[in-house]
Amino acid sequence: MSAGAAAIENDHFDKAVADFSNALDSGGLDAAGRALAHYHRAIALQKTGQQDGAIADYTRAIASNMLPVPVQARAHFNRGIALVAIGDAGLAEADYRATIALAPEYAAVYHNLANLERRRHDYEAAIVNYSAAIRLMPGNERKLPLFGRALAYEQIGNLRSAEADLRDALAIDPEFEVAGAKLAEISTDTGPRGAQSAASVQTAKAPEPRVLPAMLTPFQSASSGNEGGPAIRITSSGGWETTAVRTAAANKPVDISPAAAVEPAEEDEKVPADRLTTASLRPTALVPHVTESSAMRSPATTAQYRIQLGAFRDEQSAVLEWDKIYRAAEAVVGKFEHFVQRADLGERGTFYRLRAGAFDGVAEARSVCKALDARKIACVVVEG
Repeated sequence: MSAGAAAIENDHFDKAVADFSNALDSGGLDAAGRALAHYHRAIALQKTGQQDGAIADYTRAIASNMLPVPVQARAHFNRGIALVAIGDAGLAEADYRATIALAPEYAAVYHNLANLERRRHDYEAAIVNYSAAIRLMPGNERKLPLFGRALAYEQIGNLRSAEADLRDALAIDPEFEVAGAKLAEISTDTGPRGAQSAASVQTAKAPEPRVLPAMLTPFQSASSGNEGGPAIRITSSGGWETTAVRTAAANKPVDISPAAAVEPAEEDEKVPADRLTTASLRPTALVPHVTESSAMRSPATTAQYRIQLGAFRDEQSAVLEWDKIYRAAEAVVGKFEHFVQRADLGERGTFYRLRAGAFDGVAEARSVCKALDARKIACVVVEG
C-alpha cells in the first residue's frame, strides 16, 4: 500500500496499479484496507486513461461502505469524471449529486455539475451551480466558474451579467485570453453583439471542449482486470495537481486525469493551463491504518515513544480525525506512520486510540507535540 501511494505521488501510475493489485492479492488487508486499495488503484487506472477499470474499482470501493466519508465523496466525484469521459452524463450527474450530499462545501463538484447542465441547455440550473462554485472556490480558480456562468448568461440573453462575470474573471487573471475574447465579442459598449436580441443570442451555442486522442500502448498489471488490454498513456502534471492541457496538434495527449476537476467551458487553443487540487486526499493520508495486531508486526513498534492524538468510541472516527489532522498539520505529521489501537477498558468500554510516529527519545516526541499544540491539535506522548 505504501509503495502504491508513493508511485501515485510520483506519477508512476502503472507501478501503482501493480502495487495496489499485489496488496489486494496478498490477503493481508481488512475490509477498510481493501476499499482504500480499490480506491487508489482506480485513481492510477484513471490516470492512465483506463476509464472502465477505474469505474469498476471506484464502484467496489463505494459499495463496500468502508471508506471514510471524505474519501467516499471523492470516489463519487472521480467516478463522475470517468463516466463523463466515456459519455455517460446521466450517471456522472448522479455521482456529482452524491458528492454534494457527502461534501456540500466541495466547490469543484458544483462546477462540473453546472457544465453538464449547460451542455444539455439547462442554463438556469447551471447558473445556480456555477454560483455555488464561485462562492466556495478559493483564489484564482474562481475564474473558471465565472467564465462558465458567463456562457450560461449569454445563452439566456443576459449579456450584462455575462459581461460582469467576464470582467471579474479577467480581474482575477488578466491573461485569461478566452475570457477577454468573449468579452470583446459580447460587450454592450464596444460591439454590435450587445445590440442583438435575446432570441438571437439564445440560438448560439458555445463549442464544447475537445478531448484529443492519445497513443495506445500495451499494459499489464496483476489483478487489474485489464491484463493485456490497452492503456492510454497520458502526460500528467506533477504531484497531486493536474493541468487541463490545450494543444494545437491533434496527436499530442491531453490530461484527462481524475484530478481534472474544472475544465474550460469553451474550445480555444490559447486557454491557459488551469490547475486544481486533485479529487483525492494525499495518498499517504489514505493508506489504511493498521490494526493493533498487525501493528505489532511492524518494525516501528520497537520504538519507545509515540504521540497519541485522541481516543474515540469507534474506529472510523479515529480514521477521520487523522485525515483532519493531516490536512491541518501535514508539515508536522506528514512523515509519520499512524495506526489505530483498540483498547478494551472493561466497564469503561472500548476505545480506539489514534497514535502516530515512532521515537527513540522522549524529547523528540515532545517537540512534535509542542508543534501540534501550537496548531491547537491535542497531543500527548505515550510509551511503547
